[in-house]
Amino acid sequence: MKRLSTKDLVQIALLTSMLSVASVFVIPIGPVPITLQVFFFLLIPALMGPFKGTLSILLYILLGLIGFPVFAGGSGGFQSILSPAFGYIIGAVFVSLIVGKLYQYKTSSLYRISTMFIGILVLYVVGISYQYFIMNVYLQTPITLQTIFLTNLTTFLPIDMIKAFAAGIVCQRLESVLMRTA
Repeated sequence: MKRLSTKDLVQIALLTSMLSVASVFVIPIGPVPITLQVFFFLLIPALMGPFKGTLSILLYILLGLIGFPVFAGGSGGFQSILSPAFGYIIGAVFVSLIVGKLYQYKTSSLYRISTMFIGILVLYVVGISYQYFIMNVYLQTPITLQTIFLTNLTTFLPIDMIKAFAAGIVCQRLESVLMRTA
């Protein structure tokens, strides 16, 4: 197991708190609201790597599940697992592992942005699958996978692509600033 330095713990706590604040402000448009979570789901592992990025996301999930109001719209608690939007939070763990690992190679700006788009794809696969399951099984709201898929692609994908592009640019800018000050 990796030993974390004080600097690592501060970085994890800081980025987890930024993700928590970004999650509170929502644009409610249905069972899955628009937030800045996706931006941070991509930025955190790109900046911190797969291990520390995943720890930050897991800390965020733990805080939300024990009742802190860190999920979308200031919600929290164990009942959040039954929300159709919770699949995207679960997907963030996989995104942090994949984006954190792929982003380490940093071959070009195009590669970095492509890595962010791969993260969006992974997030959507997990999120859409979970949303379909919760809506049809738990909430007993019959909705087809095709309807959920089309809704996500037409409503959220354009916005999330902008967030992915922005996360790639912000990460690149932060890295260049950190390199100059190091």
